[in-house]
Amino acid sequence: MALVNHLFRWLAPILAAVFLSAATASAQDPETMPDRLRLGVVVAADEGARDRVEPFRLALEEIADLPVDLFLMDTMADAVEALASGKIDYARLSPSAYAAVHQLCSCVEPLVTAAPDDFPARFYAVLIAKRGAEQGTLADLKGKRLAVGGTDSVTGYRVPLANLAADGVDARAHFSALVEVKDPVEGLRAVLDGRVDATLGWSSLAGEAKNGYTAGTLNDFYVSGERGFKDLEIVWRSPPIPYSAHSVRKDLPDALKRRLRAGLMDMRREAPDAYLAIEPDLPGGFEPVVHADYRPVLRTYEDDYATLLDPAGR
Repeated sequence: MALVNHLFRWLAPILAAVFLSAATASAQDPETMPDRLRLGVVVAADEGARDRVEPFRLALEEIADLPVDLFLMDTMADAVEALASGKIDYARLSPSAYAAVHQLCSCVEPLVTAAPDDFPARFYAVLIAKRGAEQGTLADLKGKRLAVGGTDSVTGYRVPLANLAADGVDARAHFSALVEVKDPVEGLRAVLDGRVDATLGWSSLAGEAKNGYTAGTLNDFYVSGERGFKDLEIVWRSPPIPYSAHSVRKDLPDALKRRLRAGLMDMRREAPDAYLAIEPDLPGGFEPVVHADYRPVLRTYEDDYATLLDPAGR
């Protein structure tokens, strides 16, 4: 027993030091909160942007319980570079901009997306053909002409071509020609007048189909009052795509990211002025998102689809 007591007296200070060190390390984990949060907002030429965005900045301060510094960006490309280089911590991105940041650094994650209305906050790239023309499926359209947007168009070119390929349809091999049109509605006109057999566009696929749904290429055509709307139908659609990506750097503490997501989810109800300050065109409120929700757009930056999206083809 004397030997045991002696060993305990000898080990006790060492064990105490070990436990104290472990506790200190835990307290100084990566979960240590930053001194402040750096918010980037793309404003283009909006001279009153700082005042317009102020309610959102103030609400974010309350949610994060941190000072929030506002950085105004001229373009989405500026926000992409600032997030990737660590100059800002948070930005509201387009789906394509989110995919671009991920391609650069894999250092961001999305928290929420905004909805345009009370329907789910998602839209789709779609392929549209003439109804009842014996080309109601992709197989029927083999060897036909497809209208596409410019090579930088997200829903008129990049997303549909990449996701058609993911479904096993190489657009450059499947169609006899890809015919560029000035905009998606012009593509519908080209289908109706026989210049092409199908065209690309986008749709919310929410609401009444007879009205062209709540938003998108078919809805634009329906609202225009032009003839031929009832002669069009959707033949293919991409997986759903969130409208926006309120994104943060991954190296922020998880506790802070959870706090931000929860606060943003409540913002439309708790602080509608702050919500509309950052999402004036999508007033339906925030919904939670994860990285995989942006897969249809992420594909457009992957090597597997680079040759397909190259306008020179193979």
